[in-house]
Amino acid sequence: MGKLIKIICGLFFILCCTNLYADPKSMAGYPWIKQQMPIWCGPLEVVNQALKKEGYVEVEIAFGRDKAVPEGEIVYAVITYASIDTEGHILRTMETPAQQEKCILNMLFNYKVVETPTPKTN
Repeated sequence: MGKLIKIICGLFFILCCTNLYADPKSMAGYPWIKQQMPIWCGPLEVVNQALKKEGYVEVEIAFGRDKAVPEGEIVYAVITYASIDTEGHILRTMETPAQQEKCILNMLFNYKVVETPTPKTN
């Protein structure tokens, strides 16, 4: 079990030390600062069972793509779950296509849907 934890921590360290941007052309120009965040990871089935037991249901999914371009291969998914017990309480998870582990990225409160902006037309 100790070896698995070391592997997971190593993969997490590599992920955190890799420069990932939503759009490599426009996002790379900002003065980003890396932060330490409270993230919990575990085997996929264990995390899924815990989410179900604790009363969370999937409400959104978005995909991260290779080289941060819309045409890139899917390399991870971010899934938003809503609590069926506490209004406005959500959490987001991240998982990869390999489906070996799943991480809870954040737990948020007072969640509200805001108007989605429409694309600009010329």
